[in-house]
Amino acid sequence: MDSLTGLRFFAALSVFVCHSSYLALPTFADHHTNVVFHEIANQFGGLGVAFFFVLSGFVLTWSSRTGDRLSAFYRRRFVKILPLYYLGGAAAVAVFWGTGTKVSDVVRYVTLTQVWVPNPKHNFTVLPPGWSLAVEAVFYLVFPFVIARFRTARPRTAWTGLAVCVAGVFLMPILAYTLPAGNIKLVSEPSVTGFQLWFAYVFPLGRLFDFFAGMFAAMLVTSGRFPRVSLPWVLASFVPAYVVAGYSPVLFGWRAPLIVSCVLLIVAAAQRDVEGRPGALSSKPLVALGNASFAFYLCHYLVLYVLNIKVLHGPFDSGAMVACYLVTALALSLALAGLLYRYVEMPLVRRFGSAKERR
Repeated sequence: MDSLTGLRFFAALSVFVCHSSYLALPTFADHHTNVVFHEIANQFGGLGVAFFFVLSGFVLTWSSRTGDRLSAFYRRRFVKILPLYYLGGAAAVAVFWGTGTKVSDVVRYVTLTQVWVPNPKHNFTVLPPGWSLAVEAVFYLVFPFVIARFRTARPRTAWTGLAVCVAGVFLMPILAYTLPAGNIKLVSEPSVTGFQLWFAYVFPLGRLFDFFAGMFAAMLVTSGRFPRVSLPWVLASFVPAYVVAGYSPVLFGWRAPLIVSCVLLIVAAAQRDVEGRPGALSSKPLVALGNASFAFYLCHYLVLYVLNIKVLHGPFDSGAMVACYLVTALALSLALAGLLYRYVEMPLVRRFGSAKERR
């Protein structure tokens, strides 16, 4: 599935763009310009996370086989995810210690329980991008117990399930705005409270809608029931969807408007791979970047922080300096990700993978 691997890089890159606009890491010295940059780039984070969650459901379903042992499945998943997750957490503790990180936050991070606390002060501490891996861990725990039912689902049931999951993605932020607000306000989004953000965006059970949507889409593609999807048209659909997301209430924009385009993009890329049609997404450079995208996702925030706050002492007065900062941060993040993929992630996957399956 080379095209899907290539897409993983763009999903991780969208999260990089979002984090580069964080008001906590100010890029432009002019406050108004900084706010405008944040408003333009803010939705890229929600896009990248939603894409990864849908992709997880799709790929796990696509690659699942009957008779796969539960222990083998969990070993493959957690050997691939946890070492880099813990390594990134250790680096984050070293970088951020003394800036508000507490021992209790570290404990939640290590146990992947930070996403079960309805408080963003705990959800995004230690290594901020790490919260999505704690949600992924819930997906992995659930998957072996539901895949058999997905395999036996009729096409009509799969279409209904996909529609319900997409509707659920729209429903979660709508419900969040009706819930008690709570006392914790977000600095970057003062109209949203911490409890509302957690329920709409972080809550693992709510995120199962994204994951199950990917599973239903995979079943429809493998059965040949999903109509041919045009990749150029799907890519074009992201433009109006992103505009709608930008003008929507922030919680709704982070979750809902882009979910249909994400599902269709994954389906279109998978169909191209199944049919053996070459394209830019399946080129060797993009596949290599996609392979390192997990490491890139985990390390890029630390690179942005260290480069901005510790080295260059941002924010920056000129556009040239902003461009230099962003290009340097991207290059360093990619270089570090490549090293982590080659010397940490893959050796561990090869070492602790199933010997029987390798033979």
